[in-house]
Amino acid sequence: MRKMIAMLLALVLLATGFAFANDFNLEAEEVFDALLAGDFAAIAERFDENMAAVLDADGLEQSWSAVAPMLGDYLGRGEAELNEQDGYTVAVLEARFANSNLKVQIAYDSDGSIGGMQMQPVAPETTDSVEETGAWTEVELTVEADPAYPLGATLCLPEGGDAALPPVVVLVQGSGSSDRNETILQNAPFRDIAHGLAELGVATLRYDKRTFIYPECAGDTGLDIDIRGEMLDDVNAAIALMRTDGRVDGSCIFVLGHSLGGMMVPAIAAENPDLAGAISMAGSLRRLWEIVYDQNQEAIAAYDAVELPEAQRAALDAQVAQIEADMATFRGGIDGLSDDATLLGVPARYWKSLEQYAGDHFIDQIDLPLLILQGDADFQVYADVDYPLWQQTLEGRENVTFCLYEGLNHLMMPTQGLRDTTEYVTPSHVREDVIADIAAFVNEIA
Repeated sequence: MRKMIAMLLALVLLATGFAFANDFNLEAEEVFDALLAGDFAAIAERFDENMAAVLDADGLEQSWSAVAPMLGDYLGRGEAELNEQDGYTVAVLEARFANSNLKVQIAYDSDGSIGGMQMQPVAPETTDSVEETGAWTEVELTVEADPAYPLGATLCLPEGGDAALPPVVVLVQGSGSSDRNETILQNAPFRDIAHGLAELGVATLRYDKRTFIYPECAGDTGLDIDIRGEMLDDVNAAIALMRTDGRVDGSCIFVLGHSLGGMMVPAIAAENPDLAGAISMAGSLRRLWEIVYDQNQEAIAAYDAVELPEAQRAALDAQVAQIEADMATFRGGIDGLSDDATLLGVPARYWKSLEQYAGDHFIDQIDLPLLILQGDADFQVYADVDYPLWQQTLEGRENVTFCLYEGLNHLMMPTQGLRDTTEYVTPSHVREDVIADIAAFVNEIA
């Protein structure tokens, strides 16, 4: 879960395009340059009615402000490259910053209008180098819930050890578009977990998220995805793949969901009753809109502590008023709301799907072993609110294990003492005791 609601769907933005010739790569470079220069009004002027209904120049500035602090100083960019995807010409541009690269994708329709835009911080190539320990072997696979959207995947297998096939953990990312390593700046928590578990005799499957590989799969509007299309169908396909892969024990499959993936663990377990166990890492049983509201309240408090220009303060006050109005709607019930209505900048259809698959609807239907992990320095899911809710809800169950870790953030990495996304600028790794506790949970059951 990102700090600002604008990051919830990885900044999948819809816009109409430029009335220029179809020199899309140059146009994409102009869009990026305007973004870097802070000329948000110039970009907003090109929004079509659908885009203008959910995002204006102030909202675009807020979205950029949620990303920019993580990136560091601008170092340069390459030329935009073009490819064809589902009838769109997609311009892909990668810019280099001191702390991270930024991948920008802009989809143009046949009329030269922009049909979608995505900004995604990505790790520089140098962070992909990992010391080979001889403790694991990696095999490339494909997860395919929908033939139109095959997903690259990595099966990480422990080397040597017992002759028996190893248990396997399927790793499920949080919100936004994530690669299989769940890369955030120069950190890759899922890669850390996969390699650490392999050293302890446990296999893992990690795969690219559909919205990372196919940003256009959100639909023609760019914002009409729901949680099944974003996550659940692909999780089920990944589990099914492991049931038949002869290199792991198909009767001993676990799921580990992180953040939003952790919130979906009860629904995933209910749909896959043959799982051996499930792990929620920095997840919650609360509604996502309540968590996003808490995150926004913390961000607003930070803004209130500084002097802002009058116009910027007025824009912030208007956004705060809209957030409060949207929260009143949420708390009054959204069933009767039009799917196309927007709340916190996201269509109601997405929020309705989250309500449909909320954990408290399924938690009493499942009796498999559960492991609940939480860092006490997490500023995105709260150790004093969300973790106790798991404990209260699951009180009395003998097959549930709780682990609260001192000094760990949302990525289960040592905190830098920050309360925003700049926390993730420093390269780090998932702490060894977290990985050891996951392995102990799995191996005890296996």
